[in-house]
Amino acid sequence: MLLMENLKSEVRVFESMIQAFRGLESAVLNRQTDMLSKYAVAIEELSLEVSRLEDERDIILKEMGYHNIKDYINRSTDENTPQVAYLAAEIVEKLNELTIVIESIRQIFEFENHYFEFLNNLVRGINPSPNYSFNQNRHGVSSYSSNYNAPRYDSLK
Repeated sequence: MLLMENLKSEVRVFESMIQAFRGLESAVLNRQTDMLSKYAVAIEELSLEVSRLEDERDIILKEMGYHNIKDYINRSTDENTPQVAYLAAEIVEKLNELTIVIESIRQIFEFENHYFEFLNNLVRGINPSPNYSFNQNRHGVSSYSSNYNAPRYDSLK
């Protein structure tokens, strides 16, 4: 069945994309600037492949008389419907995993930006921003504790 093959391909591409983002994360952490562009190109190519597969899936579904994958799962009486539903759920799982990896990379860059700002302010002798000052009104303490009190992945559930 064309739809199942399309979904399986999309799962494989998302797995590759997750690995590429993990490689990017490692390159950022290890300051491997030469690897950054390699992973960026791979991610861009994989993004284009996902887009192509989504377009192909839309065409397949329209030819079958369905608007989208949800419509197919809800209305289809085909014996492959449970497998299609499983593959669709697997894609959602891969997207969630990808979101976690991307969020981790974003946090690395955010930390580095705040850290360099902090060091720059220390060198210049300027009072640091509220994110790093633990003064009377406790702006720094509350912003720090509010960011780290909740478990990181609970917001993704």
